[in-house]
Amino acid sequence: MTCLRQALPLARGCHGFTNRQTLLARACRRSFSAGQRLSHVSTSGSLAALKNVLKVSEEVTDALATNKPVVALESTIYTHGALGNDLDLEGVVRRNGGVPAVVGILAGVPTVGLLPEEVTRMIEGSPRKVSRRDIAYLVGMGMTGNKIHGGTTIAGTMILARLAGIRVFGTGGLGGVHRGGHESFDISADLTELGRTRIAVISSGCKGFLDIPRTLEYLETQGAPVSTFADGRAGSVDFPAFWARDSGTKSPFVVHDERQAAAMILAQESLGIESGMLFANPIPDEFSIARADMDAMIAQAVNESAQQGVLGSDNTPFILNRIRDLSSGRSVLANKVLVRANVERATKIAVALSQLTAGESVPTNKLMVSQADVLVAGSVAIDLNCDYVGEDSLGQPSPHLHTSNPAHIGQSIGGVGRNVALAAQKTMQSFKVRLCSMIGDDLAGSTVMSSLKTSGMDTSCIKQLSRVQYPASRTAQYVAVNDANKNLVLGMADMGIFTAHSFPGHWTSTVKASKPKWLVVDGNWADRDIRAWMEAGKQNRARVAFEPVSKEKSTRIFCSERGLESLGVFPCPKVDLATPNQYELAAMHAAAQRNEYFEDPRWWEIIDALGMRGARDRFVKLTSAGMADAGIPQQVIQLLPYIPTIVTKLGSNGALLTKILKKDDPCLYDSASEEFILSRCLNNHPEVGGVYMRLFPAVKQVDDVVSVNGVGDTFLGVLIAGLAQGAKLESLVNIAQKGATLTLRSPHSVSDDLGVGHCHFRHKLLGIKNNVSMNHTMEDNDPMSTSSEEDSDFASDEEVTRQNRKAQTIDKDSDEEELERFVLGDTANFRDNLFREDSRVGDEDSRLARFGNGEENDSESGLEEIDDADLFTFDVGGVVPSGDKDLLGPAVTKVDEASEKDIPAWEDSDDERLTISLADTAQLRKLRISEAEDVVNGTEYSRRLRQQYVRLNPLPEWAQEADGRPAKRRRRSSAAASDSDLSDLSSIDDDTDASALPLDAFLRDANALKDRTIQVARKLRPEVIDIQRSRDISDAHREEVTSLAFHPEYPVLLSSSTSSIMYLHHIDPTAHPTPNPLLTSAQVKQVPVRRAQFLYPSGDKIFFAGRRRYIHSWDLATGTIQKTNKMQGHQLEQRTWERFRLSPCGQYIGFIATTRKGGGVINILNVNTMQWIAAARLDSRGGIIDFSWWSNSHGLTILGKGGHVGEWSMASRRFLAIWNDEGSNGATAMALGGRNGPVVLGGDRWVAIGSNSGVTNIYDRQALILPSSDEELDIRERPEPARRLMQLTTPVTILTFSPDGQLLAFGSRHKKDALRLAHLPSCTVYRNWPTEQTPLGRISDVAFGRKSDMLAVGNDTGKIRLWEIRS
Repeated sequence: MTCLRQALPLARGCHGFTNRQTLLARACRRSFSAGQRLSHVSTSGSLAALKNVLKVSEEVTDALATNKPVVALESTIYTHGALGNDLDLEGVVRRNGGVPAVVGILAGVPTVGLLPEEVTRMIEGSPRKVSRRDIAYLVGMGMTGNKIHGGTTIAGTMILARLAGIRVFGTGGLGGVHRGGHESFDISADLTELGRTRIAVISSGCKGFLDIPRTLEYLETQGAPVSTFADGRAGSVDFPAFWARDSGTKSPFVVHDERQAAAMILAQESLGIESGMLFANPIPDEFSIARADMDAMIAQAVNESAQQGVLGSDNTPFILNRIRDLSSGRSVLANKVLVRANVERATKIAVALSQLTAGESVPTNKLMVSQADVLVAGSVAIDLNCDYVGEDSLGQPSPHLHTSNPAHIGQSIGGVGRNVALAAQKTMQSFKVRLCSMIGDDLAGSTVMSSLKTSGMDTSCIKQLSRVQYPASRTAQYVAVNDANKNLVLGMADMGIFTAHSFPGHWTSTVKASKPKWLVVDGNWADRDIRAWMEAGKQNRARVAFEPVSKEKSTRIFCSERGLESLGVFPCPKVDLATPNQYELAAMHAAAQRNEYFEDPRWWEIIDALGMRGARDRFVKLTSAGMADAGIPQQVIQLLPYIPTIVTKLGSNGALLTKILKKDDPCLYDSASEEFILSRCLNNHPEVGGVYMRLFPAVKQVDDVVSVNGVGDTFLGVLIAGLAQGAKLESLVNIAQKGATLTLRSPHSVSDDLGVGHCHFRHKLLGIKNNVSMNHTMEDNDPMSTSSEEDSDFASDEEVTRQNRKAQTIDKDSDEEELERFVLGDTANFRDNLFREDSRVGDEDSRLARFGNGEENDSESGLEEIDDADLFTFDVGGVVPSGDKDLLGPAVTKVDEASEKDIPAWEDSDDERLTISLADTAQLRKLRISEAEDVVNGTEYSRRLRQQYVRLNPLPEWAQEADGRPAKRRRRSSAAASDSDLSDLSSIDDDTDASALPLDAFLRDANALKDRTIQVARKLRPEVIDIQRSRDISDAHREEVTSLAFHPEYPVLLSSSTSSIMYLHHIDPTAHPTPNPLLTSAQVKQVPVRRAQFLYPSGDKIFFAGRRRYIHSWDLATGTIQKTNKMQGHQLEQRTWERFRLSPCGQYIGFIATTRKGGGVINILNVNTMQWIAAARLDSRGGIIDFSWWSNSHGLTILGKGGHVGEWSMASRRFLAIWNDEGSNGATAMALGGRNGPVVLGGDRWVAIGSNSGVTNIYDRQALILPSSDEELDIRERPEPARRLMQLTTPVTILTFSPDGQLLAFGSRHKKDALRLAHLPSCTVYRNWPTEQTPLGRISDVAFGRKSDMLAVGNDTGKIRLWEIRS
């Protein structure tokens, strides 16, 4: 005990600590080992006894068992706090080397170590605030089946954390004695808990509005020591007052650093004193609020609470809310800052406490391992390879399903992480490779460990999970079923050990101890652990590579980021390299799109800098047309901002290397690399220089395949081995491919030919390394940067050892040579043709015609009579008066006209031979007609420059008047207009007639919105549709898009949402600077617009309604808003006006009404007078679910919920016939469409009906009518559908026919991406759209363009996306 007595003054004082640290550590080490029953009452037997009541997470259990620093966090800060969800306290703990343990009661179970999703579940479950008195009640109710969530206060957190064995707790502000507490006895339970529960609480003192002197006196009575961090201040310091650093009351004790605080905690434990300890951490000075200002706000808030009689548990929230209001939110910011600062201080104390407990001078979570060049964090597993060897294997190489198959079964040690590490080690044995993985305490785990040691691998970071602590943990296993040709048929993986167990603190300390140059992380880990590994790598300056493993697991890198560290964007990404195959690449792209990684403004900044517009031709040139059609280079480009270097493994097609080049990358200035430069940065981004893309063909065709297991892993292992040695990536791809081919010929997951006995392969890699070091001493040391010299195919060792290599050249094929002669001219025959008399424009035209090599020449095209200007649409920014087309210049200069007139002096005949790239220069891109356009000749370039000048500098009014033309204003919807000019936001009040600004500019220039191209009848083919995504509508609604409608004459899209806003957009994807610019918008106060529709046939009015007893009409010509709220004699039936449809003739409007007598009613009004004229009543159980007007407006087709379909005539005011939908199980939607249908039924060919089961029936209306000799219409009562569409599994909510009747869009809002297109009249569903990468979301409405060439899709997030439908 002598040592202990000496330790106490050391813990209490502020001086002499360093000199006697060894003495204290020695005493603490002895006392801790002898008195574990006192300090860790729950880490062994007690915790085992509590396991049926108290739940402690595996991560916290492991940290406590291995003396890692653990910090408790209260859950009321999430469940009852007002600080938002962005505190990231768990991240603060992890970044400072600790393990967070959020404490709360989840469904009646007291839990230490809540996961983020569990905290979210608590928040959404109306949790109660839990202190000491409430714990037994909630837990007891949980035992009886009444599952109640509870967020623990400081007192509640102290109790549960103490039971789990946690010693440090970080929080915001402590409770205390309220002002007047000596009379009201309003004293926080936090104080009494500090007197009887041994745990160190770090806070910014107590709340500033409490009675601080009496609080400190009460803590003294309870025997709880109170210390304040000096933060550089000398002498005695004030106890902090939460938002203010000083309270005017001196602190009982002062500590200067975390080591002194840890020593006090350890001394308290060693002596067995069971009271808690309070360490006050003042708020950072720059965020504190002046004491005088704070006192004034507190006084006012306290007085108001007293006047209003707010007492007990409601008092503190009331005062905090008032202080927030009085301080204009400054108190909230200060609160966030001090909470984070306290948790950071608590973590540092916990780290120091773990250090002192073990008697070390370094943190105990720092592993005693040596450094490594490469650290591989991944799986190790038992591999079983089952190769089919049936008698019919020659003719039928695949095994038979649903029965046993003869096979050759071999067992080996595998796992992606193990394979990568072994390949890297075998490739370069002169440097250190370490594998970090997990195994179970079982026979398979022992086998794995023995095999790793036998192969010479470092096993110091292989974590074996105890069977006692982790009874469910099993060593990972993988079973591969291969066909007779050794191709994988089916793989089954049991990798649950890597997702069920998480030890981020252990991972961080492993990376910190190893200090690797490269960290490889495979996709077998859980989402949070992948991010933890990557974060640890970046914190320790390691480059990070990601191996996706499989299609499913590859998506984990682009998981939802809620509660996780951000993935980071170039130039600060969390991952530097990824090596997916084409299927994993597509899955990663889809996951990134699904979780909105492509909506990040940082992503857009990099994408814009890459200059990818119109890059398809460049993709085809650098890869192939097939790859470009499959979307491989496009997907790579979109992932580059998050993963700056991607090597896509393409099997027999080789490997595609794509990477972002920095501004100073030598590749940008090297002629040998010029052919692989996909693009250069054109917007002066400070970091981005361009994009390098190079396709490496397969080095060898392997016919004698033995096994495909581990091929991709070997590829990555060889790459990483070379990169860790300083070699250039493009110099390693072919070598890595050769390493992969060796594994293809090997029965092992990593070929032995990479080992010592086969030095040939390693010599190649060494040759690359030596060559790089000799020839590139002046280059940047970044191994990911591009070498200026290209490697050969490494046919021999002598070739590898050459120091000077020639750049790889690719022979030009005949097409490329012809294209080069066409664009750049034929230099060989230039002088021969220079003085030839027949070298004229006409010959040039004939040469161009020959160059086309089409099967059909111009004489067969049928376009001779069409003016060239009518073949294209030019956005001229304003409206050009009719008759003034020559102002813009002709679309094509005609040879005959040019020869008849004198050519102006400024026109040069050589302009036809010039070629100018519009895509490579930012200033010239606005001259393009479409994004895909690039090169034009000099004449066309001059014409477009004149055209652009006219756009920007229109004729002044005096010149127009002098020219005899009326002056016209440029339309405000012009793509050249500013955003402020594009939108007139009009506010419409719901209880008074109002008006919006008249769209005079829009209507005056309406002709400019017309598409001047000739509409040619087109016929779509079934099964495969040519559909391309267009530019989205940039103005997203704040809530769900409820309706979409195209204008009947102009390319204008109307959209509405429940956010009470309607937009009108001009559909012009090529408009600059804003594609599809906004024409105008209107806001309707307190009316969540459910439906909006243009009035046909002119579209000069818009009708819109919400779930209200009225409807509005918006006259676009005058801007007048008219409100109709009475339906004479039918008000009781029409309780809501939202379910309406306008007739195609524009004379009628129908409303679905309700009635108490059953069935349903359609009320029909005259559009001009808004007076009731008729009603159609259908007796159908459940009422009317939907209806559609006939195309000639002479009647309606009405659908009842029970499946009854009525054909109602406007002329006779009665039903002509009623028939039944076949197999209807609750009808949900209906639509009419198509042409050449029965005239008696309006001329519509098709009727589509959707149901609750997801089935859509399509009926041919011609087949409905039965032959009849009399004048009465005879219709089949139960017709057979022409086709049943069963692609959906949730209720059909959307049915829309295209105007030309060739397409039917059917979908469901109840499931994500539930939209399909069907072809008519074949009634077949297109199989190529949508794909997994199509960004649809939950569909809320769909509309086709007036020419059926455009598809607009709105979803529940308010976004509107567009697709162009091509013939």
